[in-house]
Amino acid sequence: MLPKIRIFYWRIGHDILPTYEKISTIRRDFNSDCPRCRRDKETLIHALKDCPRARMVLMHGGLNSNLLDGSLDFVTVLWNIWNNKNNRVFRNLEEEAKVTWDRAAALSHDFCIFNLLKEPSLPKPAVKEEWRKPKQGTVKINFDAAVKDRKTSFGIITRDHEGFVMGGRARVLNRNYNAEWAELYALEESINLAKDNSWARVDFESDCASLVNRLRRPNVDLSTLGHRILDLLSNLNPHFSFNFKWAPRCCNKAADQLCCWVD
Repeated sequence: MLPKIRIFYWRIGHDILPTYEKISTIRRDFNSDCPRCRRDKETLIHALKDCPRARMVLMHGGLNSNLLDGSLDFVTVLWNIWNNKNNRVFRNLEEEAKVTWDRAAALSHDFCIFNLLKEPSLPKPAVKEEWRKPKQGTVKINFDAAVKDRKTSFGIITRDHEGFVMGGRARVLNRNYNAEWAELYALEESINLAKDNSWARVDFESDCASLVNRLRRPNVDLSTLGHRILDLLSNLNPHFSFNFKWAPRCCNKAADQLCCWVD
C-alpha cells in the first residue's frame, strides 16, 4: 500500500477525514450537506459509500469478490473516491465512475508489480520467534486455512496456559473460498469449538495479518467481509472474553500442519 494511501486509511480509522460534517463541528456557519448530491450530511460513510456518486463507483466494481480476491485493494478504491470528491469541490471536475474505478485498479496493479520487482531498501532482520503460552486461565486457539484445487481445508489447535494441547479440529470443504474468507471460516469454527467447551477466556491467533486487522477494527471495514465479521462478533455472548492476535507463520505451524495433513 502506498504511504499516502496508508495515511488515508489511518485517517479513516481515526475518523479525522475533513468531511463537511466534520468541518461543521468546527465552523458553525459551515453547511454540512454533501457537496455532490446535496441530499444528506456528508459524514465519513456518506462520502465513501452512501453518496450516489461514490455508490456508482462501488457498483461499477460489483461489490462482490472483485474487491476481495487480492487483485484490487479496497482502500485504494476509497482513496480514489475521496480524491474524485475533492476534485469536484476544488476544481469543479468530476470523473465518471468507470474512470475512477479503472484508475484505482491500475494503481493497485502497478504497485503490486513494483513490490515484486524491487528489493526492499532495508532488508528485514532475521528474528527467531516461538509460539507463546497464553495467560493463566486463558485458552489459546491457533487456526489456519488453505485453498487448493478448488477445495478449502482448515486446521485448529487449542492449548492451555502451560502449552498442553486441549483439542482441535481439521476438515476439508468442497468450496473454493479466497484466502481471507477461508481464514474467516476457520475462525468461525474456532469460535464454535470454544462455545462447545464453554471456554470463557480465549485468545484467537492467526498468521493472516489482514484478517486480524479487520477483526480488531470491524466498525471501519466497509467491505463485504467486514460486514460478515461485524455480524459474527455481534452475535457473541457478552460474557465471552476474547482477543485476536497475529503471529508469524513459524508460530502457527501446528494449525498449518493440520491443514496439510487433512488435505
